[in-house]
Parts: sequence; structure tokens; C-alpha cells
Amino acid sequence: MLVSIIIPAYNAERTLDECLRACLAQTYPEFEVIVVDDGSTDSTAEIAQAIDGIIYVHQENGGPSKARNAGAAHAKGEIIAYTDSDCIAEPDWIEKLMSMFEDGVTAVGGTYGIANPESKLAQLVHNEIVYRHGQFEQEVDFLGSFNVAYRKKDFDEVGGFDEDFKIASGEDNDLAYRLHDTCGKLYFTREAVVNHYHPEKSWPYRRTQMRHGIWRMKIYAKHPKRSSGDKYAGPGAFAGPPLSLLLIAAPVLLLITVNVIQFSAFMVLYVAWSFLGYLYLKTNYAVLEAVSKNIGSWESVGVLISFLFFRDVARGLGLIKGVWHFIILRRETL
Repeated sequence: MLVSIIIPAYNAERTLDECLRACLAQTYPEFEVIVVDDGSTDSTAEIAQAIDGIIYVHQENGGPSKARNAGAAHAKGEIIAYTDSDCIAEPDWIEKLMSMFEDGVTAVGGTYGIANPESKLAQLVHNEIVYRHGQFEQEVDFLGSFNVAYRKKDFDEVGGFDEDFKIASGEDNDLAYRLHDTCGKLYFTREAVVNHYHPEKSWPYRRTQMRHGIWRMKIYAKHPKRSSGDKYAGPGAFAGPPLSLLLIAAPVLLLITVNVIQFSAFMVLYVAWSFLGYLYLKTNYAVLEAVSKNIGSWESVGVLISFLFFRDVARGLGLIKGVWHFIILRRETL
């Protein structure tokens, strides 16, 4: 069965050559590789066109959802597989995905390895993913577009990726939910691996997380029953952002009110703030424990808490904007 491997690429010159050569080196016998250049302004086009065996497609910049749909429109395979331009697939990646397809299965996804383990931030990001994928059973309700294969007929039936998602943030959740609810089972396998260049710089990572928070509200507007989380994130990830914002707001309120309210009222606020801190740590305890074990000790627990907390603050600020834009104003896109 022919598999069409599709890679959306925007200003991807740093990793694209490695990504494409890994895709061409697959052990699975029948595949094609399509790269969709999403209006890049660097050498992405030259890199893709210089490699024999790559099908190159260009579009004006429209975001990864539009690029993935453009790739699917050019695909000849009964199965369409996606990875990202900063992912390096293991040689048996497609073979492992294809081994999971059976009657009633509409999509199969795999997991991440880490391509830049020398980065401390990348290690933290990766180990949280390891923990969350470790909670997966074979049948799931979410698969990420960095490592996934769909039956093309089912992909086409639900209309592919929603192009109103203009950046890489939630469009794969949306597609997975639609496929799960209408077409069939979604399977996950830890055997299918792509190695990812995880974020290495703190502020760009937090800006990305803020965007995730914004677009998360579009997902909830489209899929209200998923507002308590899915099998990947769960209710803990849903509770973390608002709790983190409350933990910041409470001390500010204490400082403002300490000179104008009675001491007993101040203590009530202080106890409430302490309880919020307890709830936040309890919500994230499983992640903290698992990541600490993966890195070998609890010595970095302060770094881990800081990483999770400020990530949640960024997501929480994004959620506020997303509520205004997608829930209150009922807009479809930014």
C-alpha cells in the first residue's frame, strides 16, 4: 500500500535536509515524500528541490494546516503520513505505523525522541512528553501531526485540517477529535519514533505556549465536551493555567488590601493563596515525579516547578485572549 509522507515547511533551512533524507531512508517499500513550502523566505525551497526523490509543492504563506491539506491534495497514497520539518524519522517509522492499521482503524500515531539532548529546556520538554505518552493505551482520542498516518479517504471525508488554525497550535487536536467521533479508532504506538528538535530558548518557548492557550479556546468552542482535557493532556493540564494565574493574582491582592482590611480577612486571603499553591502542586505532582525520575533525581525539582509554572502562566494569559476572541466575540480565526 502506497504511503504519502507529507512535510509542511516554513523557513526550515536549519533542519529540513536532515528531515527529508530520513524520510527517504524508510524501510517501508512503497512511499513518496512531499514537502510543502509554506511561502518560506530562506533557503527551504533550494534545499527541498536539490534532493532527488522529493516532490516539491509551493504555496503562499497560509499556515501549516493549509500546507498539510495542499500536500494531501497532491498525494497518491491510500495512507497519508505527516511529520514536521524539525523532526528526524527513524528508518522504520512508516513500517511501524503501517503495522498498526487494521479494520476499523482510521489513524495511527507515534512518539517523539529527542534530537537535541544537550539543551536543558529541550530535556524538560521531552521528558514531560515521555510521561504523557507513557499514560497512553493503544486506543486514544488524540494524535499529534508530528508523527501520524491517516487513511486518506477518512481524512478527506472530514475535510482535512481546519485552515482557520493559522499557526501550529491545536489543528491536530481538532482533526483527531473529528476523526475519532465520526470515522473510527485512533491507535498509538511507541514503536514509531521521530526525533524532534525541542525548544532551546525560554522566551520563544513561552510565547509559543501563549499561542497554544489562545488557540485552545477555539478547540473548546468547536469541541465543548473536550474542555476537560483528552487522553494526552487530561484535566490536570486544563487546571494548571488558571491556577497559575490565581497564584500570581492572590499576592498582588494581598499587598493591595493589607493596609485596608482587618487582619482576620488578610489571613483568610493568605490561607486561600496557600491552598491554591497546594492545589497547583497536587495537580502537577505526577508530572513532576515522572520527569524527576527520568532525569535521575529530585535535585532539579525547583527548576521543574518553575518550568511548569511559567509555562502555565503563559498558557493562562493566552486562554484569556482566546476566551475573548473565540468565545465572547465568536470569531473563527485570528
